[in-house]
Amino acid sequence: MIRNQTITESRFPSFFWTAVAAFAAVAASCPSLCGQTVGPGGPVDFKVTELPHTGKLISVAVNKGVLVDFNVPLREVRIANPDIADAAPTGPKQILINGKSFGTTQLVALLDGEEQRIFDVAVDLDMERLQASIRSAVPHAQVRASSVLDTVVLTGTVPDAESAQKLAEIAEIYAKRVVNHLRVAGVQQVVLRCTVAEVNRTATRQLGFNGWIAGDNMRDVFGVSQVGGINPVNIGAAGGVNVTGRIPFATDQNGLNLTPRPTLSFGFPRVQMQVFIQALRENGLLRVLAEPNLIAISGQEAEFLAGGEIPIPVPQGMNQSITIEYREYGVKLRFTPAVMGPNAIRLKVAPEVSEPDYATAVTISGYVVPGLTQRRVETTVELAGGQTFAIGGLLSERVRGVARKVPALGDVPVLGALFSSVDYQSQETELVVLVTPELVAPLSPDQIAYVPGAEMVNPNDCELFFGGQLEGQPARVTCEPEPGCDGPGPVKTAEVFGPAVRGLRGPVGPAGEEGG
Repeated sequence: MIRNQTITESRFPSFFWTAVAAFAAVAASCPSLCGQTVGPGGPVDFKVTELPHTGKLISVAVNKGVLVDFNVPLREVRIANPDIADAAPTGPKQILINGKSFGTTQLVALLDGEEQRIFDVAVDLDMERLQASIRSAVPHAQVRASSVLDTVVLTGTVPDAESAQKLAEIAEIYAKRVVNHLRVAGVQQVVLRCTVAEVNRTATRQLGFNGWIAGDNMRDVFGVSQVGGINPVNIGAAGGVNVTGRIPFATDQNGLNLTPRPTLSFGFPRVQMQVFIQALRENGLLRVLAEPNLIAISGQEAEFLAGGEIPIPVPQGMNQSITIEYREYGVKLRFTPAVMGPNAIRLKVAPEVSEPDYATAVTISGYVVPGLTQRRVETTVELAGGQTFAIGGLLSERVRGVARKVPALGDVPVLGALFSSVDYQSQETELVVLVTPELVAPLSPDQIAYVPGAEMVNPNDCELFFGGQLEGQPARVTCEPEPGCDGPGPVKTAEVFGPAVRGLRGPVGPAGEEGG
């Protein structure tokens, strides 16, 4: 049986199927064209749009605010980093920016009509108060203080180093980090003239008697005086003599072995008596004079040494291998100048004069190492240029006396000197150290300084072999006839090297009025 059915068919418009076919074609071709796979975890495309940048900077001090006025109405403002600063509108064309912490950020302003602008915002230190403090502390200084984030940079010129230090300390109150680019005006080089003078006087007086008496004329007795150890003779019974008979006393059979201690000796051969006398009077004088000169820039240490080095052997390890260390000696000078003002110089100075002392030498592994006699001063002083300070002085007097006597016999008037020995020594030392600083400037190219040996000339054969002269005749120059010049003749150093040398210190003598 066939039943009749009614079938209703719903169809999409023809343009829908056209769009689906086009979308499928694009989707199929996209992976091959773009080289990407669309699906979960695939790449995300983005687009960066650069907003118009004005290049203008808005500066605000930390913990302070500034009002910014625009010439057009604002729709919205935003701060890129709200931890550095924040912005709040106060009117259609005005905003308030508050600085929170040091740094830089950006302000994005949205204008009417969807137009945007970007402005830089820098949060720095408050330089107005610091600049006012600088002007108050050093009125004549030309100093500018600028800030870079949390750092203060000082630039300009100050009259002296003390002012530069003062301004740096003031800037440290406003910021933990300070970059000091200040320049001190004027001459900043210092020459130090140091003089070390010492006189050492020693005096020695000695008197002593020794002797012996023995022999045939003194059958049953002999005597020896040995106070002070002057007597160099050993006395006693001759070897191999029978002691049952008379004992013949004898001195050294090979002659008297005299030592340097006795200064006088006389004897009586028939009596077999000899006397040794030590009578000495000695005076010594030592004079040390050193004048080192040294130049250094303000704040920098300079060191000068004229001397040498002593090798010192040092045993190393269990096998006692020897290594050599060196110790300096001679005239040494170290100083650090600081120009505090136009007429004030602060010096940290340490002069030293030393020399080998073989009286205190020691022997290490067969090597004789001498000691060092040193005169050293180290201190800090402040004085004006050209002034002299005695930074160290010593007056030492030492007396040593030793008297040795035979009891009772040595106390007998006059004759007691034969049984006593006296050694009396005195030493007197005078030492003074002087320093004189001066501000100096370098010489011009047309100025020539005098150097030792500048006037020395080598002798010719006639002067050397026939005249025995080790130096030739000094240089002679001629001058054109003019007032004060009578023609050729010997001239002085200043005339050879120019008038500028007259103002120099050093080997040519003290400085003049224009000395440098």
